[in-house]
Amino acid sequence: MSRTDSRRVLLGTQHGLFATTDGGRSWKPAGLRGRAITSLGQVGRIILAGGPQVFASSDDGGQTWRRIHPRGLPSDKVIALASERSAGVTVPTVVSPTVGPAIRSLALTSRHVIAGDISTGVYISPNGQDWLHTARGMIMALAVGGAKHKQVLAASWGISRSSDGGRRWRTVMHSHAMFGAVAFAPGRPSLAYAVADDHSFWRSTDGGVHWRRVTIR
Repeated sequence: MSRTDSRRVLLGTQHGLFATTDGGRSWKPAGLRGRAITSLGQVGRIILAGGPQVFASSDDGGQTWRRIHPRGLPSDKVIALASERSAGVTVPTVVSPTVGPAIRSLALTSRHVIAGDISTGVYISPNGQDWLHTARGMIMALAVGGAKHKQVLAASWGISRSSDGGRRWRTVMHSHAMFGAVAFAPGRPSLAYAVADDHSFWRSTDGGVHWRRVTIR
């Protein structure tokens, strides 16, 4: 999601990247066509895209992409990404081989790393090595936002929300469709978006407490 325009969203799909400039009402292809993109992250002006067979970066807002193969990764199979605004791009190293077994999403609060597993739920850690299991279930995506970065959204069969950095959770939307992506708008703590597997696009204007489906043209 653009840090300067809350209506611009970049979405990873099984068929590449798509972008909207009107808050999800219309979409167009945005690169990496034919590639399954499961995660997006941003470090400074560099956007990172990861998937089962791709790890790529863009330094022009997602207009063009290049494949990258950083030292320290066993392969270019990247399922989850999380970035810290003040951090730079460094050589990857193994932090913990124990959490999991199937981490699909990562997010950062002001104090913790949060990991979402598709079979066992949510874990939080102060350092990436020691983990606390705070919720069970299938977690497909995570998003951190709010004025103090304590609000966390988790996508599953609907949306769950935590207001204390991922320690306690409550379901804010039930759904028969699986939600695979959720994100806060940078610079607008109350605005969030989510996407479900039934091709529906959702918007919240109160920090993820209530949700309304966006009509797509």
